[in-house]
Amino acid sequence: MFNKKTVDIAVLGAGPAGLTAAHALADKGVDFVLLDREQHTNTHSYALALHPETLELLNSLHIVEPVLKKAQRLSRATIFDDNHRQRAEINYSELPVKYPFLAVIGQDKLEAILVKTLADKGHRPMWNHRVRCIEQSAAHLAFTVDRLTEGMTGYAVAHMETEIDKVFEYKANYMIAADGHESIARTSAGITFPEINQGLDYAVFEFETNSRLLTEMRMIIEGSRTHIYWPMGSQRCRFSFQMPPGFAQRHSFNKDHQWVDSDAQHVPELSNRHLNLLLKRHAPWFIGSADDVKWRAMVHFEKHLVDQFGKKRIWLAGDAAHMTPPAGMLSMNIGMHEAADLAERLSMDRSDEVRQFRLNAYNTDRSGEWRRLLDMDHRIVGHDATARWLLDHHENVVGNLPASGESLEAVLKQLHLTEAA
Repeated sequence: MFNKKTVDIAVLGAGPAGLTAAHALADKGVDFVLLDREQHTNTHSYALALHPETLELLNSLHIVEPVLKKAQRLSRATIFDDNHRQRAEINYSELPVKYPFLAVIGQDKLEAILVKTLADKGHRPMWNHRVRCIEQSAAHLAFTVDRLTEGMTGYAVAHMETEIDKVFEYKANYMIAADGHESIARTSAGITFPEINQGLDYAVFEFETNSRLLTEMRMIIEGSRTHIYWPMGSQRCRFSFQMPPGFAQRHSFNKDHQWVDSDAQHVPELSNRHLNLLLKRHAPWFIGSADDVKWRAMVHFEKHLVDQFGKKRIWLAGDAAHMTPPAGMLSMNIGMHEAADLAERLSMDRSDEVRQFRLNAYNTDRSGEWRRLLDMDHRIVGHDATARWLLDHHENVVGNLPASGESLEAVLKQLHLTEAA
């Protein structure tokens, strides 16, 4: 019996969404376990900005202050055309919200804060715990968890291999699956994850410079391509240049758990020489050195959205349910709200009947929200010159706006756009 465990809620994945679910469940006093197959939090990832509504969510969980202490605050985002002319501006300081700005913070720092503050609440992620063999019944979920360890192997050249140290058999009433775009929980539930549009390839560079950085997020739209600039504070910035299809490997979206990708140092398209060429071609307004590159990567962003957000006792949040264009940071921000929403619905009433009712409503609510965020019904309209130009670049703009929740309507208004009834 020692290796058999029972829990009310199992949370899969200790990224921002899973950690948010854990915070919300801890605050509600719900019995849960947080499992992740990795050894620790991410050291690097593409996501790096929190929306105003996400900051309000963190405030409700009593953890916003340490995040704001580490974050760079941006009150503006601008959109430029291929002639380097500003076409539109988002002024977050004019939004009717408690936190009228974007908070730029690396996912590594964000996750570290979420882990520490969760420990302050008496809970910790169970690292090196891999979930497999998930089975649903009418009464519960049953799944196997491998506790992993590293062992040394090899003779002439030693290397580390992952080994199974112990196996646990779990039973849970429900599962919040925040286990990423290759979600085992989603697959086990039989939920499809269709691609809703063509994927995008990017060359991403993060570097320190000797110039004074622009204190705004910037999108540069050139035909079908969108290039992105983020200032990160301390003379550090990130450029993401959209490249031709086929530039990046499909698996390159996987988040890094190491600081340095040694292979990337030797790829011509990621060299300092090519970076300087891309800056000159697409961002001539950037003046300063770009030789001190801290991170470089080829990234393939796929666009996916589940056909339903859960089934029976498995419910999805974050990248397990959607993958979106890079500039808007929607998957992380909305994923954190989804995770908190699931925790709230599961904690309001512990009876199975009520939980099922609330979870079915979650599916309806979230599916509708994503149709709106991605303008899948083409409801966004506008009639002046600014609006017409943005609508001519609908695929560049939709999903790339760093805005969500109630702020989205106000942001669209600033862009001279509106949602038709």
